[in-house]
Amino acid sequence: MVTEENIIVNRYRHKKMLLWLLCGVIILTSGVIIGAGGTILLVKQRVIWISRPHKDANEIAQEITEKYGLNPQQTQQVGQLINKAFQQKKLYDEEEKKKREADIQIMIADMNQILTPQQFERWNKDFQAFREKHKKPAKK
Repeated sequence: MVTEENIIVNRYRHKKMLLWLLCGVIILTSGVIIGAGGTILLVKQRVIWISRPHKDANEIAQEITEKYGLNPQQTQQVGQLINKAFQQKKLYDEEEKKKREADIQIMIADMNQILTPQQFERWNKDFQAFREKHKKPAKK
C-alpha cells in the first residue's frame, strides 16, 4: 500500500539522487576544464613560439628606438649593428652546417670500412632515409 509517507520518502530520495548527479557533473566538468587549461598552458610554451615569425634588423632597431628614445642616427647605427650580427650568425650557421656534413661523410666512409658491401648498402640506404626524415626545413 502506498502511503503519503512513502511518497514523501521517495521524493526525498529522488531529490537526493539528482543532487548527487548534479554534484558529479559539476566535479567532472571542473576537472575537464582544469585539465584543458593546464594542457593549453603547457603546449603554449612549447608550440606557439615556433610559429612566430622572426623579426628583421629594422623591426628590432625600431623597437629599441621606441623603448630607449634613440635619435635617427642612433637608430641607423643600431640597425646596422643588428644587421651585421644577423649576417655573422648566418655565416656561423653555414660553417657549422659544412662541418657537420664533413663529419657525417667521415662517419659514412668509416662505416664503409667496417661493414661488408651488402651490409653497408643496407645501412647507407637506411641512414640516408633517416637523414631525409629528420632534415631541418630550409630557412628563408
